[in-house]
Amino acid sequence: MKNDFKLSDLPKHNIYEVPDKYFDRLPAQIMERTAGAGYSPAPWYAPAWKPLRLALAPLVLLLVAGIVYFSQMRQEQEKSAVILATVGDEAIVNYLSTFAVLESSDFAELPSLSSPDMTAEFLNVSPKAAEEELEYYQLEMTDY
Repeated sequence: MKNDFKLSDLPKHNIYEVPDKYFDRLPAQIMERTAGAGYSPAPWYAPAWKPLRLALAPLVLLLVAGIVYFSQMRQEQEKSAVILATVGDEAIVNYLSTFAVLESSDFAELPSLSSPDMTAEFLNVSPKAAEEELEYYQLEMTDY
């Protein structure tokens, strides 16, 4: 397949043909297409759309990030509540008795402990035993 190839040996004729009177009709066709379209002015919101579009992208990204963050945070809270629920009461009491130093003023801050029934449950003392204990010490009424 080694042939000597010369460009001068190729026939010189135009292989592309132009339809008859194509260039005569071309300007008229172009004018028909462009004149028929007419001019339509830009909508009233067009000047504001470009800056709005630039500001909208970061806002959407921030919104998506916020949704993901808050959904993760809620899942973490649910997980911690489940983990805390698995801890037994005895373990909680042992931990508090070992590491927590509580005073009566700490309990006064909690509104849920202000009822007398809750105090009796927390102290694990029956009303009868508490009354006997108070009679034993004979508390005096004093004004401060």
